Amino acid sequence: MSITSLGVGSGLDLESLVSSLVSSEKTVKLNNYNSRKSDLNVELSAVSAIKSKISAFQTNVQKLNSVSDFQQRTASITQPDSGDIISMTTDETSAPGSYNISVETIAKGSRSMSQVGAFTSADDVVSATGGNLTFTAGSESFSLSVTANMTLAELREAINDDDNNFGVTANLIDTGSDVRLVLTSDVTGSGNDLVVTNDDASLAAVSSDMTIGANDNASSARIWVDGLQVDSDTNTFENVISGVTIKALAESNGETAKASVETDKEAVRGLLDSFVSSYNEVLSIFDEATQTGAALNGDSFVRNLESQLSRTLMTQFANTGDFETIFDLGIEMDNDGLLSIDSSKLDEAMDAGYDDIATMFADENGIASLLDGLLEPYVQSAGILDKRKDSIQEQITSTEESIEAFNYRMDQYELTLRKQFGAMDTAVASLSAQGAYLSAQLSSLPGFSSSSNS
Repeated sequence: MSITSLGVGSGLDLESLVSSLVSSEKTVKLNNYNSRKSDLNVELSAVSAIKSKISAFQTNVQKLNSVSDFQQRTASITQPDSGDIISMTTDETSAPGSYNISVETIAKGSRSMSQVGAFTSADDVVSATGGNLTFTAGSESFSLSVTANMTLAELREAINDDDNNFGVTANLIDTGSDVRLVLTSDVTGSGNDLVVTNDDASLAAVSSDMTIGANDNASSARIWVDGLQVDSDTNTFENVISGVTIKALAESNGETAKASVETDKEAVRGLLDSFVSSYNEVLSIFDEATQTGAALNGDSFVRNLESQLSRTLMTQFANTGDFETIFDLGIEMDNDGLLSIDSSKLDEAMDAGYDDIATMFADENGIASLLDGLLEPYVQSAGILDKRKDSIQEQITSTEESIEAFNYRMDQYELTLRKQFGAMDTAVASLSAQGAYLSAQLSSLPGFSSSSNS
């Protein structure tokens, strides 16, 4: 007799019995495994978050680990009432100072024009035979092939579209009585006039016969810095003042711009603000990860690193003037270890000993170097935190494998129960069938009835 569902043969609720037995065996252990996996994932997230915050802090530390970071300069300019005449950029080599600057002339390129009456229309043929034109200005040069019967309009287009053109612009001006070819060169500087030559006399009208007007020659720029004359082939003046680039924008017509180069203290203040902010974020993530019930509560590596950071911040220096620690600069620490900056005290410190501040942070053995060295083993590839993450991930993988193996054992356990109870169900069903058969046979005997058995 075949039983397709547990309990059909015996009339017993064997399905519920099997489910109850499997559940009692499975639930607690599986919950323990899942709880373990969940805890490990929380721990992995905590360690990842800590590495992220420490890496961000290290980045800000490294920005303070070079003297050049403290030597950035900024330029400010008071332009004359007529408008802007100069712009300035600086680098870390420029020395702070103030300067009076005026612009006498702006550098410009040259302009060459075809002769009056040389052409009457843009459709006029330049040359019936063609040839080559060479355009030269200063050290720049390019050549152009003029095809036979090329028109003036086509020549203009060919000049402007040539890939080797160094900065010559061709235009056509219709005066009403003729059409003039005008060539303008971007090459500035006295003596750098545009010269057009040819290898065929038929091209003279667009080359050697063209003229440059009295006011159309290329010229140099001239500025005056604190009464000293300075000339340049271009409108850019480099290192007239060491580390400073001046660009002439317009002639000042006797007016003067007042320029100053100063230490860019605001940039350093920004670096210190980021330093403090990112340090506080490290402490905050430490606190979040180690509070009661958190993933890293009681973890020694967090306590040790936090203690090392605090001790490093308190390092005393002997070669930094009146400043012994960073707390003499206006940086303050509260009872929770969090940092803040007293802006007034920082301003005073910068005014009193800016170079000493640079030394305290950016010296070979300065605070930035010490902190960078402390943090590097934790955040470097395959470092302390990566190894910690790898270890946790291995435990997660192991737990997942244990869950998989446990679920397989439970499936086998359920299968065994079903076989055992199935066999019992079949046996009970068989016995019931046999009893029913015997009762039917006995009841058919003469003189036998169910009442005679009583």
